[in-house]
Amino acid sequence: MSYKAILFDLDNTLLNYSMSELKSMQNTVEKHGLIHKATFSWDAFWALFSDVNFRYWNERMVSNYTIYQVLEYSFRDTLQGLALDHSEARLLSTLYWETFCRACDFEEHAMEILTHLHGRHKLAIISNGIGEAQRSRLAAGGMNHFFDALIISDEVGYWKPDKQIFDEALRQLSIDRSEALFVGDSLRDDYVGAVNAGIDFCYYNRSGLPIDAEVRPKYVVHSLMNVASLLES
Repeated sequence: MSYKAILFDLDNTLLNYSMSELKSMQNTVEKHGLIHKATFSWDAFWALFSDVNFRYWNERMVSNYTIYQVLEYSFRDTLQGLALDHSEARLLSTLYWETFCRACDFEEHAMEILTHLHGRHKLAIISNGIGEAQRSRLAAGGMNHFFDALIISDEVGYWKPDKQIFDEALRQLSIDRSEALFVGDSLRDDYVGAVNAGIDFCYYNRSGLPIDAEVRPKYVVHSLMNVASLLES
């Protein structure tokens, strides 16, 4: 199949979100001095924060919380849950966000595949993220020049798997849905979204997870470099 445009998810597809999140939090508690408190346990803190933050993030559309509120309340509830002083939750959230927005940990072969595809296809990102962070992280990694369009959910008002965020990408690139291939790591957001939008999907199965029989992406790759191979086949 000859595609005019390759659309990419960003987090845990081109950039290793999990690594950036972990390193940013480690840097935050170290810089703040929280890690040096006698009653502080990194493992307990990280486990609880991850759960609390995941809940606040998933509820943000209903609560209408900003990312700053999501983070502040996540720090507050985590510190309270661990019987630690929560009075500096806002300070910690600000420090973490500033650190994370400068973080750019590449997924393996991300730069190689973008370099290979650039000039051969139109390239775009469709991300369920926060524009401030996504644009800053791309700039930190020197990746901005690869992309013809950045479609970021909080900027356009649609979130994957809503087909409208894909329609916006097609509109900005001036292409038909049959001319695009979307590459992503999430079956819930990326695969379902591509199906909803009638766009071919390439599942970047970065962890080699089993796939249910009813899930049928157009392609499955375990390395981003395989995307080049399937486009040339």
